[in-house]
Amino acid sequence: MNASSLPVLAGVEHRFVDVGGGVTIHVADAGPADGPAVMLVHGFPQNWWAWHELIGPLAADGYRVLCPDLRGAGWSSAPDDHYYKKDMADDLAVVLDRLGVAKVSVVAHDWGGPIAAYLTLRHPEKVAGFFGLNTVGPWLKFDLTAVRHLWRFWYQIPISLPVIGPRLLSDPKGRFFRMTGRWVGAGFYLDEVDFKLYQRRMREPGHAVAGSRWYRTFLTRELIRAGEFAKTSLNIPMRFLHGMGDPVITPTLLRGYAERAAGFQLETVDDVGHWIVDQRPELVLDRLRSFLQQT
Repeated sequence: MNASSLPVLAGVEHRFVDVGGGVTIHVADAGPADGPAVMLVHGFPQNWWAWHELIGPLAADGYRVLCPDLRGAGWSSAPDDHYYKKDMADDLAVVLDRLGVAKVSVVAHDWGGPIAAYLTLRHPEKVAGFFGLNTVGPWLKFDLTAVRHLWRFWYQIPISLPVIGPRLLSDPKGRFFRMTGRWVGAGFYLDEVDFKLYQRRMREPGHAVAGSRWYRTFLTRELIRAGEFAKTSLNIPMRFLHGMGDPVITPTLLRGYAERAAGFQLETVDDVGHWIVDQRPELVLDRLRSFLQQT
């Protein structure tokens, strides 16, 4: 890990937390150490920098803002591993313990959602609330309705393939990322400077293989257990903010959440795609502040 390559963001300290098994998790840490803790969990192909427009304002509000790089992403370790999402969630639980944080509100986008959901279910004493952004939680209904939507996940197949997947992900020009990124973003894609930062990290040793395995493990091992927590309920505040232009994650996948989480609320936003944090940071910040005041 080359810490000198970390982008500079005012008020952020960078911590490298040993979570065991030879794995180190990088965490961007901002705000008062004794403030209420908020953990922002990124998705793919991003890293902690996905939250750079929210970190400063939340820290100024008095929150301790923790933005980890998930195992295999950013400046964290990329071990030879299956990348089970439950293991990635356990990494985050150990990070909280190592940093002396008893409880957090978790905010998650994309793959961060399932991982944060595992954190919530496996370590419920650590989580005060769950705020999802164009993601899913733990209650996927794998029924006929869900099967009809499987075509939306076509792009995961080439990513998940051995050899082919890592080559696509490590392409210096990021052609596959650009194509699929604009598709899921309903025409909107990431800022070019941000995109290049993510792409450079994907070319670090082991990271493209790790990214491929995020998907391969899901498709070949985790998807068949998608209903594992179908009857588990959560008694914490849960809110989802969802850009309706996202062609992959749709409100159909969020069916039944209100039955499993007390006070679950879903707010949809028109003319916004998958990259809701990048496209509408001011909206996300407004809704997140309201949510955190309640938790």
